[in-house]
Amino acid sequence: MKTKKAFKMSLILILVTIVFLTGCSKKNNNVEPTASAVPSPTASASEPVATSFQLGSEPLNFSFYGNYDWWVTDEWGNDPTTKWIQENFKITVKPVQSGGTAQQKLNTMIVSNELPNVIMSEGADFEKLRAAGQLLPLDDYLDKYPNLMKYAGDKTLNLLRSEDGKLYGFPNWYTSSPNGNSGYLVNKKIYKELGAPKLETFTDLESYLKLVKEKYPDVIPFEADISAQGIFLFAAGKEEGYSTRYIDEKAVPRGDQLTSLFLDPTFNATIKEASKLFRQKLITQDTFTQKSDQVYEKIKNGRVAVFASGDAVNSNIKDGNNLLSEKDPDAGYMAIWPIHEDAVSKDKVFTNSYSTTGWNLVSITKGTENPEAIFAYLDWMTGAEGQATTSFGPKGRYWDELTAEGAPILNEKWNTTPQTEKDKEIMGKFNWAGNTTLTDVTKASIQAKLPEDKRDWSTTQQIDVIFKTSQDMTVFNNFKLAADSEAGIANAAVKAIFEEYVAKAVYAKNDAEVDAILKEANDAAMAQGYEAMLKAKTEAWQANIKKASGQ
Repeated sequence: MKTKKAFKMSLILILVTIVFLTGCSKKNNNVEPTASAVPSPTASASEPVATSFQLGSEPLNFSFYGNYDWWVTDEWGNDPTTKWIQENFKITVKPVQSGGTAQQKLNTMIVSNELPNVIMSEGADFEKLRAAGQLLPLDDYLDKYPNLMKYAGDKTLNLLRSEDGKLYGFPNWYTSSPNGNSGYLVNKKIYKELGAPKLETFTDLESYLKLVKEKYPDVIPFEADISAQGIFLFAAGKEEGYSTRYIDEKAVPRGDQLTSLFLDPTFNATIKEASKLFRQKLITQDTFTQKSDQVYEKIKNGRVAVFASGDAVNSNIKDGNNLLSEKDPDAGYMAIWPIHEDAVSKDKVFTNSYSTTGWNLVSITKGTENPEAIFAYLDWMTGAEGQATTSFGPKGRYWDELTAEGAPILNEKWNTTPQTEKDKEIMGKFNWAGNTTLTDVTKASIQAKLPEDKRDWSTTQQIDVIFKTSQDMTVFNNFKLAADSEAGIANAAVKAIFEEYVAKAVYAKNDAEVDAILKEANDAAMAQGYEAMLKAKTEAWQANIKKASGQ
């Protein structure tokens, strides 16, 4: 759920900290590798024209800022990948950190007119920068540097254009293939010891959690991760085709209009399901207040029976799984098909969503020296060689050649180096122009060639289950509401109302109280301009539908 604010943050979010996670996804984030159509690299497609900037021809220095509370950009040149880039392309990047307060940091930089050269952002913050004239259009570079046009294509780039028709952001983790990180995991050892009962419907889930509570009093039956994000996956199993993106946007499509989330029957059923389990103490009781490190501690100690999250296979969860399985081959976690109602077809349950336009945008700010050189670097990064280098290290380290499809052919050193050692090289963390389809095809190709005990756990869960439960929600993205507009102000207010009232509803004593609280939430949202927000998002949604159809 690359996305994914509550989800995307986990999308979706730390999604780029290792090579095998692709936004929100985020995050997003679901491919059948054989279904991906990745153009084969050709000399004419991969080599810049003579008048373009040649990487390495002169030094290139720029600052980079990731506009997220949780984002930390590591020091440049301290890992094998960026050291190689620094030595061969003469590129040096100065990290600018959010310090855990991204919104405040961005506002301070805008007011002081001290914006970094490159900013990774999305949504209202991106639009605020664009509307203020702080971002440079990238259109003039598209024909000179072919990779972005080649892999993203006109349709995706058109969806990313702003109202003036110009492109101000380089997409990150754009794709033509399903992807994501959201899903359900079960503790394999506990599941096996309890007889591996059927775990498909909400009735099955409740029975299983009660059994866990009875047999394993020190274990959390259902861990919903930080901000209770795991409970929102219930929505996908309550109605066929229902996307958690609706919860992200606080807007549900009914007919040709976006309607109130708080009054939506499926969302109502979702919260009632969560509240029922919470009242029985089957769900983490501090799920709305716990921190991510607390979740990780429970995971790595095997104290979770079922885990649901918008970022279920991130690096911390993978590390926890690996620690358990190293001690006991039967221990660890595995992804299961999403839980659903009896009347809902399992093949129409999508806990993940993906957008061909990707997770977020990387923009070059006004006044930056040599912006074309930065674009040239991003375009190289999003191509086959760049993706191989940023995801698997420089050529000659773990790979020596590329396949015709652009996937690196990994060498013996890759096969013999322990995954824990490779993880220390933070490969993938500096990939700011993620090409999800190309990366996922590479991952699948690599996994298929490895013995089971050497396969990456996260990638295995994605290929086996998670990527198969993702749907294309491209037209439900990029609702660029200016932060100071009526709709933008309402959007921020509604998010705050959502956080307050949903927690109250989950804590409710019965279903009637859930109904009353959600009605109160809707009334509070309407008083803050919810109707204007829904109207603006409906217009943006319908405009995206037209763009996607070529109108």
